[in-house]
Amino acid sequence: MIFTEMLFGDSSYAPTVKIGEEYAAQLMFVIGSNGSGNKHDNWQKNLKFAIKIQEKANKLYPGLFKPIILRNSRYNQNLANGASIIEVGATGNTLDQCLISMKYLARVLKEI
Repeated sequence: MIFTEMLFGDSSYAPTVKIGEEYAAQLMFVIGSNGSGNKHDNWQKNLKFAIKIQEKANKLYPGLFKPIILRNSRYNQNLANGASIIEVGATGNTLDQCLISMKYLARVLKEI
């Protein structure tokens, strides 16, 4: 498979992680910054919050999260502390896999 197919519409790309007997869609934080020149004073706080969640998730459910992506856009994350985007799976993941990952994410957030 060509890498560009994964980025632009390959419907077979379905990142999963096995937790117990279930397959969960992998999650990924997308954190905005002020790299585009737009004011976003709290982006580092948002990043630290995402790191805290991801570290806890890695202890409880290794592989649930893919690496954090830090972008030069704000994505309105400048509007509230801790604001972030969590991508759930990809085009090839099933709804069931996505719902399973939400169950594990909820358990992680409860621990935080």
